[in-house]
This record gives sequence, structure tokens and C-alpha cells, in this order.
Amino acid sequence: MADNTPYRLVTNLKYWLLAAGGLGVGVLLLFASGLTWFEGHEALGTLANQLGGLLIASVALATLWDLVGRRSFFREMLEVLELKQDVHVAGLTAIGTDYRKIVDWDTCLSSAKRLDIFAAWATTWRNNNQVNLQRIASRSDAVIRVCLPDPADNNCTKTLATRFNMTQNEVRAKLSEAIDGYKKLDGNGSATGRVEIYTTPVFRAFSAYRIDTQFVVTLYHHKDNRSGSFPALTCKEGGSLYAFFEEDLEGVLDAGTKIYP
Repeated sequence: MADNTPYRLVTNLKYWLLAAGGLGVGVLLLFASGLTWFEGHEALGTLANQLGGLLIASVALATLWDLVGRRSFFREMLEVLELKQDVHVAGLTAIGTDYRKIVDWDTCLSSAKRLDIFAAWATTWRNNNQVNLQRIASRSDAVIRVCLPDPADNNCTKTLATRFNMTQNEVRAKLSEAIDGYKKLDGNGSATGRVEIYTTPVFRAFSAYRIDTQFVVTLYHHKDNRSGSFPALTCKEGGSLYAFFEEDLEGVLDAGTKIYP
């Protein structure tokens, strides 16, 4: 943003002219209050002296505000507005470090008609939301798509074993349990088509849940120990974040292998 626009120059000129005028009047009043005429009009002399001092102090404070305060405040507000615009464009609706509280899962899932799950296995999340998941799978107009790591891919299971400090056999067991668990949502594997399961060897940089028109995304940490806190965010349809996660998910599903039904 240019600093020396004609409007800004005119505004600054007006301000400094007024400041100079106010300062001049203040000095004159202070000077006049010391004239001999005011010796016989003491009250008026005191008033002129105080008005002069008040004008000079006011001009000094106003000048400091203009030179430092106003410009700093303007820059701060500009940063806030730019951040707000960035958040609006991204479609970010919430951010935190606890995926369990980042959204009201019961409210979101109770009325959901489209649910996509992109995670390592999400056992805890699935168990916590079992009732709502079964309710979604029972609706004729709803569909659940699950994208899990490929238990038959050695590189995939090796990477997960390293990340979660597990053996590859333990990873395969977790993935098999997850596949069976998601199948059970569909009437114990009755293949209604309302539950679809895909596998892919793609490396997971995050877990994502698309619930109708919003994404809930949780990130991973890189520490050796397991931690209960992870950065989590939600974003709504129409924002750039939603578009990214949607394109990413659909790309993984298109390249994945559908194993159910």
C-alpha cells in the first residue's frame, strides 16, 4: 500500500496545519496571560494560562498518537483484517488440539448422509461413535466410504509400524480388525452398498473425516511416544481447505482398491 497517495498527503497537511494552529494559539494564550492587563483581571489571566497549557498538551498528545499510535493501530487492524480474510477464504471453522472436542460428533453424525473416513484404522473414534455410524449405515439415502491402509502392502505396514511403535504383524491385525469392524456396520457384511471400504498403500500425513459439507482433519506428531493431543481443524465446503482435502481424498480413492462390497 502506497504511503504518499494524494489523499494521504492532503490529510497529513490538514492535520499538521491544525496542529500548528492549535500550538500557536496555545503559546499566544500563555504569553498573553502574563501581560500586565491581566494583573487586574486575575480570573481571566488564569483561564488564558490554563487554556494555553491545555492546547499545547493536547497538540503534543495528538502528535504522538498520529506519529506512533494511529499508525501502529492501523497496521494491527490491517493484520487482523487480512487474517480474517485468509480464514474466510480457507473456510476454516475451528482449530484446536483435541479432535474429540473440535466438533460435536453426536450432532454432526446423527444427521449425516455422507461420511468419508480416511485414517489408519480409527478404532477409538469408531468405538466412540458406533451408534451413530450404525444409524448412518441403516439409512437408504446414506453412504459411508472408508479408506484404510493396505494390510497386504509390506512398505505400508512397515511405515505404520514405525509410526505407531508396533510390529508389522500388530499393524496387520489392527487393519484386519478395522476392516471387519466397518463391514459389521453394514448388517454384518450384508453388502447393501451403503458401506464401501477401500485400501491404499499411500502414506498418511493426516486423518480426515468428511461429514456432509465439512472436513474434520487431525494431524500426526513425530515423537517416539504416543500422545493424546493432536492439532485438529474443521473446514466447510466452499473454502480452499475443503477443496484441497476433497481433491486429495478423491484422488486416493480413485487410485485405491475397493475391497467391499
